[in-house]
Amino acid sequence: MAEFQAVIMAGGKGSRMTDLTAKIPKALLPIGNLPMVWYPINLLERSGFEDAIIIVPAYFKAEIERALQMCEVKLNLDFVEVPDDEDWGTCDSLRHIKDKITTDLLIISCDLIVDFPLNALADVHRTYDATVTTLMSVAPETFTELTAPGTKSKRKMEHDFVGLDEKGNRLLFLGSDADFEETVTFKKSLLKRHPCINIRTKLLDGHLYLMKKWVLDYLAEQSSLTTLKGELVPYLVRKQFSQAAKVPEKDLPNANASVISVATVKDIYGFAVEDNMAGITREYSSWNDHSGDMEGCYHGNKIRCYTHILNEGFLLRANTVATYCEANRQIAKLLASLRPSKDVKPVHPTATVAQKAQVGNDSLVGEGVTIGEKTSIKKSVIGKHCSIGEKVKITNSVIMDHVTIKEGSNIQGCILCDNAHINEKCDLKDSMVGSGQNIVAMGKFTNEVIVDVDRMMTI
Repeated sequence: MAEFQAVIMAGGKGSRMTDLTAKIPKALLPIGNLPMVWYPINLLERSGFEDAIIIVPAYFKAEIERALQMCEVKLNLDFVEVPDDEDWGTCDSLRHIKDKITTDLLIISCDLIVDFPLNALADVHRTYDATVTTLMSVAPETFTELTAPGTKSKRKMEHDFVGLDEKGNRLLFLGSDADFEETVTFKKSLLKRHPCINIRTKLLDGHLYLMKKWVLDYLAEQSSLTTLKGELVPYLVRKQFSQAAKVPEKDLPNANASVISVATVKDIYGFAVEDNMAGITREYSSWNDHSGDMEGCYHGNKIRCYTHILNEGFLLRANTVATYCEANRQIAKLLASLRPSKDVKPVHPTATVAQKAQVGNDSLVGEGVTIGEKTSIKKSVIGKHCSIGEKVKITNSVIMDHVTIKEGSNIQGCILCDNAHINEKCDLKDSMVGSGQNIVAMGKFTNEVIVDVDRMMTI
């Protein structure tokens, strides 16, 4: 993986989970008692990377640095700030670090959790000398209707229309279902080269991309593109089957100028320069990437987009409240494989668990936690230094750090943010309690979001 520079996108504000990110940056939301951004960093470390650029909000830079130091991260991280008062997209962030990039890129989102070796994705990228290679996964049936605390309706999963070639790895078409009404149209230039297109609608995009450096050079000239997933990658997919733009001769600066050289200065094909040796090798090779015609390799396309579909294993993006909860539900089963050098135990050695308390193997209990008698914890994550009284029931919930839950309370399908205080005999179901909130004794809430609106942070 030495030919790639890793870039971790951790500058987002968590626009789909604002109730959770009111007091904490999205990158530091706890999943399995580790910061969310730890998971892509861990993936890079396991794949042999030694350095990475991490893009973070300026306001939270110091806080994120401290949190990662406590996680004993080995990766050498170059922290790059993005301004808090501007709404930057992922493409804007890439333009910001353009001068730091000298090779092809590996771009990964801070909310991705995946147990997949990156070298398999790199093999696809190298085999086809791809412009961009994406990682996708077959969406589990359980992901189609995930519920989020504080809402009564089930979250419907967003779908992409993904068009693949017969081999299943050339990306021929890509678009969100929100971009189409009743019909989906295909260009003739695409159908001429690929008359058979497999359309998939149940694939999850991992927001992990391998990308040629020249794409960033092009991006630097195109300020109109703001997002990777929504704009840049679909644009590259469409441009695979286009031709370089040409201008009429009357628009040339002088009669001796080259039509091609002038026309392609701002056109993407002016940036898509291939290695001469690679072109000669393909020309004299009998290998071809397709069948059904006598045309050359890749039909002569200079821009080539590919994907690797993860059919087994785990892939999840914790970019909504619903998927964040699902990540915490699943993480207890994954941590041992993600941290093979650590002796991962469900209950931290410093936690105090009463003799008659029950903690399921599908749960995690953080350091310094105290759990009272006859308390039951199932399918939940308990953060650091929490105090849980006697006869408390916690199921399918995320309890962040320094939370107090008094005797006899029942917590089901909830998120309790840091420093929340739940008094005696409360009954909370499918609700979210914000940071520092106090729930009075015998309080009963279902599908509620309880936050201090006046203290919500806007940056």
